[in-house]
Amino acid sequence: MTDVLSTGSQRVRLRDLDPRALRILAGFAFYALGNGLTMPFLYVYLAEVRGFPTATVGWVFAWMGLLGFVVAPLGGTLIDRFGPRWVMLVGLVAEAASLIYLGHVDTVLKGFAVASVLVIGVSGLWPASTAMLTRLVPSEARETVYGYNFMLLNAGLGIGGVISALIIDTESVASFQRLYLINGLTYVGYIAVLLTLPRGTGVTPPADDADSSGAQPSWAVVLRDRTLIRVVAISILAVTFGYAQLEAGMAAYAVDVAEIPARALGWAYAANTGAIVLGQLVALRFIKGRRRSAMLALTAATWSASWVVIGLSDAVPGWLAVAAVIAGLGLFGLGETLWAPVAPAVVNDLAREELRGRYNALQGMTWTIGSIIGPALAGMLIGHGLPLVWVACVVGGTATASLLFLRLRTHLTDAQDGLSTAGPPTLPSA
Repeated sequence: MTDVLSTGSQRVRLRDLDPRALRILAGFAFYALGNGLTMPFLYVYLAEVRGFPTATVGWVFAWMGLLGFVVAPLGGTLIDRFGPRWVMLVGLVAEAASLIYLGHVDTVLKGFAVASVLVIGVSGLWPASTAMLTRLVPSEARETVYGYNFMLLNAGLGIGGVISALIIDTESVASFQRLYLINGLTYVGYIAVLLTLPRGTGVTPPADDADSSGAQPSWAVVLRDRTLIRVVAISILAVTFGYAQLEAGMAAYAVDVAEIPARALGWAYAANTGAIVLGQLVALRFIKGRRRSAMLALTAATWSASWVVIGLSDAVPGWLAVAAVIAGLGLFGLGETLWAPVAPAVVNDLAREELRGRYNALQGMTWTIGSIIGPALAGMLIGHGLPLVWVACVVGGTATASLLFLRLRTHLTDAQDGLSTAGPPTLPSA
């Protein structure tokens, strides 16, 4: 890892950044590792280990998505009112406790209850951590810090997946109980980091409660920001036909339509994670000095190309089909390395300081909406024998998002679009 962050004509050394930001990144590494242990196996655990009917497990996932959509605005409000640190602490404790108890869920009712607590805990976590990091680093370094955060997430997912493969046994409930216990305990590292941060870390800097027009901080102010709404709307389009298709749609197409071996999906997801971990630092250098709107457009265009490659897996035989899926997911990962640092940077440069939690929460809802619409669309099309229509939708949807992101530049200032290089960077103290 390089020890400097390029910021146009200025360079900020990592060791010169607020040490609290570096500690948060270290704590997030524990969280990412824990997620990697269990994220791929919730369906397997509920359906195959606990014996819940497949349809019931589907309703559990649907309920989690719906509840996440409902509580996300509350998380944004709490971040702005109490600061991101306390929202993160409460969320981590709730998430850790629910994961540990998840290993002992033996009825559908308990499954829904634990899933509810889990979603409530996680709903404000990502917006809060983004708001916290944003306030602890200079604006010129935000993209890089967001990129490192995403790289740590994927490294944790990859390492955690390898470890969990050595632990789980679908014939043994105890193996999953150990897995979820370890997952919950990994969050202790992140909680400890947050508890040791000075009081007031990441809170909204002192400022007037109203902007120049007299508007008080509220969701009404956020929703009147037309540029933000434009960014969120295009992001929903990109996520619905991009990220949200990675598990449900892509897996169904690869296994059921292209008829590649299910075990080959492991290699495909490994290619995706590897592309992110290995390509993130290169991507961070690539985006410097370039318009963020163009980088988001390139992201969506890359995803569109990846779906074309994956779509071709049905047209080629044997190992060529496997290679197409692996190459397609690897290409998708390269697009992710551009999205991760740029998308939150645009939103946070649009945000008023006292509304930063709400802005990040609204952007976070794009994932919730996409994760509800995307899998449902894939299931409907592929499940009803229309795989080519699915391919056309994901290719066309991400291509359309790319064109819309290009047009976004007319709605952003040069600074919001990532071209500001004025003045030396300053390191915020809170």
